[in-house]
Amino acid sequence: MKLFKLALLVLPIFMFGSSISQAQCPKLVWADEFDGTTLDLQKWTHQLGGGGWGNNELQNYRPENTTLENGLLKITAKRENFSGNAYTSSRIRSINKGDFTYGRMEARIKLPYGQGIWPAFWMMPTDDKYGTWPKSGELDIMEFIGREPKIIYGTIHFGPDWPNNKSSGGAYDAYREDFSKEYHTYAVEWEPNEIRWYIDDFLYSTKRPTDVAPERWPFDQRFHFILNLAVGGTWPGSPDGSTVFPQVLEVDYVRVYDTRTQSLSGPRSVPFKAPFTVYTINGSSSGDKITWEVPAGAEITSGQGTSNLAIKWGSTGGEVKANIENVCGKKEVKVYVRVEPGIAKEKALENFDDASPLKLVYYDGTFADNFANPAKTGINTTSLVGKYTRSGSTQYDVLIYEGNPISDLGPYVQKQRKFFLDVYTNAAIGTEVLFQAENSARAKQSYPSGRHSRYQGFTTKQNEWERMELIYLDRPDAGTSASSVDRYVLLFKPNTFSNNIYHFDNLDSYAPQLTGVRDALVAADQVFRLSPNPGRNELRLENIGTQNLVQATLLGLDGKILQTHAVPILPAQIQEFNVRALPLGSYFLQVLRADGKVAVRQWVKGN
Repeated sequence: MKLFKLALLVLPIFMFGSSISQAQCPKLVWADEFDGTTLDLQKWTHQLGGGGWGNNELQNYRPENTTLENGLLKITAKRENFSGNAYTSSRIRSINKGDFTYGRMEARIKLPYGQGIWPAFWMMPTDDKYGTWPKSGELDIMEFIGREPKIIYGTIHFGPDWPNNKSSGGAYDAYREDFSKEYHTYAVEWEPNEIRWYIDDFLYSTKRPTDVAPERWPFDQRFHFILNLAVGGTWPGSPDGSTVFPQVLEVDYVRVYDTRTQSLSGPRSVPFKAPFTVYTINGSSSGDKITWEVPAGAEITSGQGTSNLAIKWGSTGGEVKANIENVCGKKEVKVYVRVEPGIAKEKALENFDDASPLKLVYYDGTFADNFANPAKTGINTTSLVGKYTRSGSTQYDVLIYEGNPISDLGPYVQKQRKFFLDVYTNAAIGTEVLFQAENSARAKQSYPSGRHSRYQGFTTKQNEWERMELIYLDRPDAGTSASSVDRYVLLFKPNTFSNNIYHFDNLDSYAPQLTGVRDALVAADQVFRLSPNPGRNELRLENIGTQNLVQATLLGLDGKILQTHAVPILPAQIQEFNVRALPLGSYFLQVLRADGKVAVRQWVKGN
């Protein structure tokens, strides 16, 4: 498993250039391969104790929970009482033994799993030059919470003292198996004025001083590593009956290099049959030999042998791979790309010709409800629309809607469901439209608290109707759950003092088409009932119709069959499904009636 061993070097590291030449092949300057039988205390120090660690955590950190075995560091979380805590675990750091300013920091890690489990590989300032947390910064290379088994977070913390502290980060969704199934390499490449996050050499997030402005960019000082496995806390929540103990964080190695390596970037989720997407090898040089591979159903349209590949996608996704040979050696980089399903309108959130499930409760500008359509042509021929004149004196002009017509925003973040909006405006082409999903109680705090997710579109027409896709942008507050959203905010041309007029209509939710059975669909509310919904560890299907249900199938949003019940369910009969092991999220329950008709309902496994 290990390629080498290296003695400790504690050096400041600087990175140069955008490509890798022979003189700039990455050089290892610090590493722990964990090949011994005990933790190397020349590189690491234990942090001990309980007390919540500022996050309401439930564990007590003990050195006994850190072990080395078969070339692996293992940090084990146990359900056991110790010194007033119900759980024990371990936390180690490299302060004053491995401190760095700039470079590539990486660790190969296999993660634990389960509700309430919170492992992290992160860095903190060694000298606190700019003050106590978060003024001197925090750099989270990898954070993972067990209730979201397919998502990794990379974040920086900065700004004034709590509760006005700030953060900015990115997230990586595996789309397939969760991160506890195998080892992955988590890394940052940290340069002056830029930090980049990677998983298995795929670039998924970049932060610069402009992302923290007007606050100080504190990432120009010495930082040290921390590896820990927390149990419980404000963000992940507490363990429950589904959480298995012990849980183990396994670390193959931690390494620091003096410069960047080749990496892959490009879209990881593409529209159905996307005609043109580009993937790039970053850090390549003219002497590199690059060979690309794409999955079945995808077509290379240009770029084979170069650092930029264009792909035409079909209806299915798969792995995009690049094999690279150069003076530094050989390596393979790859990423799984998901093709989004074909979609169709599912429900209207704001429609001026019909009743709406959302209620407009506040706006900064001037709003005219049920206004005559200024141009009943093209994609919008309805009679009534909304007319909004933006306030020219308000930098972040908002229209705020309240209501909870969507029980789970998770599929929207994963681009399995989408928002669309019809827009007609006199604003210039390229005007930004922002749509924000929030929890009203948490949003009373400073931004980004309470802002679950944001969706963004840009106009492509002027004084003409267009149907705009509001594309998922980011998750400002990872602590706001997908099932708690009860407020939606619409912003036309935010961060300006413009006063253009916007006619808008058909704020709609679109869902995957159920191909192959569309003609046979019947209304589910006359066929069967699901309870509880949202639920947690149990799901009951009740036949409320007059015909037998000859088959019931539980599916993921990607159409994958998870469970099938083939014994007839008689009228008024209840069938239970074992859903305890399923991750949180949304699912479909599809039933086949005796007359050959199909009915489908959505079921949400929530907190």
